[in-house]
Amino acid sequence: MSGAIGSLILIWSRIERSARDDVVRLLGFLPAKAHGIKGAVRTWEDAVVEAQPADSLCALLAATLRSRLQGQLDIRNGICHGLIGIMGSVGDAPATLSWELNGLKQSISWEDLQSSLGWLSKIHFAFSMISNPALERLDCRVIDTGENREWWRTEFGLELP
Repeated sequence: MSGAIGSLILIWSRIERSARDDVVRLLGFLPAKAHGIKGAVRTWEDAVVEAQPADSLCALLAATLRSRLQGQLDIRNGICHGLIGIMGSVGDAPATLSWELNGLKQSISWEDLQSSLGWLSKIHFAFSMISNPALERLDCRVIDTGENREWWRTEFGLELP
């Protein structure tokens, strides 16, 4: 469990760094509102919306990714700022991490945490694909086609409307 917590922190550090690097590349500077992970991801989304062509999927992908990351960020914040218990599996009960923030107790099972870490570990790749798309390439994944929408769902779990 301790290793999983360390992995969670490192993965979120990579996500925040990816978002900030792309914001700087898109805007030429890092605005003050890009402070913290949530601010960096929201600023990244705003920068993508401003920078990308309207006929691309970029704005929709950025909004969908930011929205999907929010639930994972809540788990990260709970573990990093309110961890109250690490329980090993006992009988049929799975191993869990528990946290309390703002009077609300929550937990995540080992299996769910591993699934979350698997998804999060590849998300930093999506940032540059969305914010710096190779629109001239035939295999560009931000052109709005059914095939590309399915690809984003399959590769990154992003369900587009």
